[in-house]
Amino acid sequence: MEHMDIAKAQQALQEARIPGWLLYSFQGSNLLALEALGLQGLMLSRRFAYLIPAQGEPVLMVHAIEKTSFPTLPGDRVVFSSWEQFARALQTQVAPLGRIAMEYHPGGGIPYLSRIDAGTLELLRGMGLEVVSSAEILLQFQTWDKAALASHKRAATGIAAALEHALGFVRARLNLPPRELEVQAEISKVFASRGLVFDHAAMVGFGPGAANPHHTAGESRLERGQVMLMDLWCREPDGPYADVTWMAGWEVSNEVHQAWNVVRDARDAALEFCRQAYTQNRVPRGYELDRAARQVIEEAGMGRYVLHRTGHHLGFSTTHGNGTHLDDLETHDTRPLIPGLAFTIEPGVYPGPFGIRSEINVYLHASGPEVTTGLQTELARL
Repeated sequence: MEHMDIAKAQQALQEARIPGWLLYSFQGSNLLALEALGLQGLMLSRRFAYLIPAQGEPVLMVHAIEKTSFPTLPGDRVVFSSWEQFARALQTQVAPLGRIAMEYHPGGGIPYLSRIDAGTLELLRGMGLEVVSSAEILLQFQTWDKAALASHKRAATGIAAALEHALGFVRARLNLPPRELEVQAEISKVFASRGLVFDHAAMVGFGPGAANPHHTAGESRLERGQVMLMDLWCREPDGPYADVTWMAGWEVSNEVHQAWNVVRDARDAALEFCRQAYTQNRVPRGYELDRAARQVIEEAGMGRYVLHRTGHHLGFSTTHGNGTHLDDLETHDTRPLIPGLAFTIEPGVYPGPFGIRSEINVYLHASGPEVTTGLQTELARL
């Protein structure tokens, strides 16, 4: 199992002027620490703490029961069995640093980062330690290499094929319109034929179903005058996700077309904001892209129909990763959008009895953003 690049972590700590990073978890409570250290899926029944100082050797504090089964990590080991010994290890190894980063966010402002329980924070603060968020250090370990990007693009190609197949399936069935579950099943067939996996089958919503951002496909049949929303996500078994939302309509109203135009323009505004920032040699923040998209929607008088943020980080284990999100609605995500990160841009409005969402995927090169998925410009006609 691949473990963390300690030199990379120490460089990030030095640049942030933080003396140390304490990765702590109990029975899987801190998924971010487990992912960073390459410990996912292991049977770890006792708490552990792994200290990476900005300079010097890391130290693992591990329970005696797991000292032989715990994977080898770089640095020294301190073995404990009692709670007094654990507290003494923290006092001896960590407290002298004075200031450490951990997986938490002040006030729980970004729940994705709130992985440390209040009691442990109290224990450390009681030792005189200042605890700060590891948010921006973690980003260095949430970027993709070339292999991950290539895998993502293959998944995106699979999504494009599934969309083409699903649209053809629906168009061929307008004499006896299909049910949402039938369209969902056709999408899953395409993914299976290409060896692509997913944690949940695609979202397919007709008419009122499309007005619910997390609609569960059911027995409803497509009707004339309705939109069809398809949200598809998949990955190769060892790769990161691709995640796309595509919209179609069956002789829909001008109101629907107008809403589509607003959402499309909001999506493109966020993308352009990111491009301009990189052109100006400035790394944008997640909340800024959310604001750029929602400004278009609000100026069109549809702000009250926005129910979710503009986009999310793309992960490996789940489509919603733990990196920077395009969010100034559900949270105020101040994290930067650094090269190597990938994310969705997916603004939506849900006025009822229909909803509109458009979603693309973006990968950030040092030179700026690359759209890695299809870019829908018009509502597909059925």
